Amino acid sequence: EFALREHDADKPLDVLLLEEPENHLSHTNMKRLVHRISESRAKQIFVATHNSLISTRLNLRNSILLNSSSPEPLTMRDLPEDTAKFFMKAPDNNVLEFILSAKVILVEGDAEYILLDSFYSLVTGSSLEADDIHVISVGGTSFKRYLDIAKVLGIRTAVIRDNDGDYQTNCIDNYLGYVADNIGIFYDAVNTSNTFEICLYDLNREVCDELWLADRKTLSVQEYMLKNKADCAFELLDKKADQIIIPDYIERAFQWINE
Repeated sequence: EFALREHDADKPLDVLLLEEPENHLSHTNMKRLVHRISESRAKQIFVATHNSLISTRLNLRNSILLNSSSPEPLTMRDLPEDTAKFFMKAPDNNVLEFILSAKVILVEGDAEYILLDSFYSLVTGSSLEADDIHVISVGGTSFKRYLDIAKVLGIRTAVIRDNDGDYQTNCIDNYLGYVADNIGIFYDAVNTSNTFEICLYDLNREVCDELWLADRKTLSVQEYMLKNKADCAFELLDKKADQIIIPDYIERAFQWINE
């Protein structure tokens, strides 16, 4: 705060270097600092950080990235301006986790995130960590924003998403601008299997009924799973992880991410 003020008119501060300010500030004070930096116009400021909030709020297009997977510094100058603005205003996110990963699987919600590690082990006999794959839950409306970054940086990115009742429109046509060797979109191609929970129940009726049918009074088991997505995913993981049949589109995502 002291350095950001031009308190000496005769000797103004031209350049300011800040190293990982997130290590010394509360979340609230960090937001205040970001605001002060963004408002400063009379000096050049360099901030070294591992914090997504600082990176995004100060505009990703201003970033210089030092990544162990690249021998040269990378920049985000080619990131679409509206995507940079989106991340400046979006809720706290996992942008730096995404940027600093070699391979990423993006999922829509908590249920997929909770189960994906177990699914991967069952399908591949390996682990996400061993194969250098990072999983991020971003919400379906944000997929394209992360894919904009993937296009700029060449990050191998698999999107696992629901077809929402129309796979052609939502999963194919919707991503025509993101056709690239490093981007894959994976979904169920049966429109009636429109969510992850429905796909999971259709393949695992006996397992799911064993867990939840006895206590049902008004909701069916499938309806219960749709209304309690994260809790059901956790219970499946906790009690039936080795018995689950995994949807084919998720298995295809695992195969593709390792090609």
